[in-house]
Amino acid sequence: MVYLEAFSKVLPVLLLFGLGAFFRRSGFVQPSTIQELKKLIVNVTLPAVLVLAFAAVTLEAGHLAVAALVFAACTVVLVAGRFLHGAAGTPSAYLPPLLTGFEAGMMGYAIFAAVYGAENVFNFAVVDLGQVIFVFFILVPFVQRMGTGAVSPAATVRGFLTTPVILSIFAGIVLNRFGVMPALTAFPLTNALFDTLGLLAAVTTPLIGLVIGYEVNLQRHGLAAPIRTISLRLAIWVVLGLLLNALVVSRLFPGDMMLQAAVMTMFVLPPPFVIPLFMRNATQDEQRYVVNTLSLATLVTMVAFTIVSVVYSQA
Repeated sequence: MVYLEAFSKVLPVLLLFGLGAFFRRSGFVQPSTIQELKKLIVNVTLPAVLVLAFAAVTLEAGHLAVAALVFAACTVVLVAGRFLHGAAGTPSAYLPPLLTGFEAGMMGYAIFAAVYGAENVFNFAVVDLGQVIFVFFILVPFVQRMGTGAVSPAATVRGFLTTPVILSIFAGIVLNRFGVMPALTAFPLTNALFDTLGLLAAVTTPLIGLVIGYEVNLQRHGLAAPIRTISLRLAIWVVLGLLLNALVVSRLFPGDMMLQAAVMTMFVLPPPFVIPLFMRNATQDEQRYVVNTLSLATLVTMVAFTIVSVVYSQA
């Protein structure tokens, strides 16, 4: 019964994926519309989720420690990826970035909120804090350097500080630290603003589900290397997730299974979907390898997350 209940929470997301795939195959929704929806998610609805999440819960030193360890783990795996070409069955230079980093924004928040509720998204956001800093300051410059050899540190910092996701996290932290939330929510007009944010946040999961289902598109040729890459990636991160939960999270936050569920949810996510955007001068084979790996990883994530939701069903 526990397994059925856990699966029933994941099923709506799977159905949204299926609906998104139907929209693509039937031509009911055009690719340009999907791109506009992605802009809406990244710039409006997801920031609304994060403002409310960080404004509602106090960020503790233990949370920052978890975020720092996630950042460190991502960096170590990126470096180690240079020595894992044999295990992954590919000589591609894009293997290291495909082994680390996670698509939290366009997938993680949606599936975590669908199962564990929007009121618990803060736990996932804590884990995301470490990996999003890694993606901006390490992963993206790494991929850019592969294509052009030139990366501007100033542009990297500016891009990080002006990203809606980061701005919304900072805004939520400020609201919480200054203790103004009770006063703001008690006054009808300002409370209406937070009600509006709540309405925007509520559409994040269905929009993301439709977008991902629409964009998953496996190419039949060249699946061997992506399969081995995803298998290797999953093996690495499941082990790291279990170790992080056992050695750190369970000690810093005894009995907090929700944060442990957030760690494992993050660690079974696919690589960041932004990787192809920074691939300059990549060959057609490399592009196919990356796209197939991302698409396959997205499908594998739903299976893996279903297992996570069963194991951590009492979170």
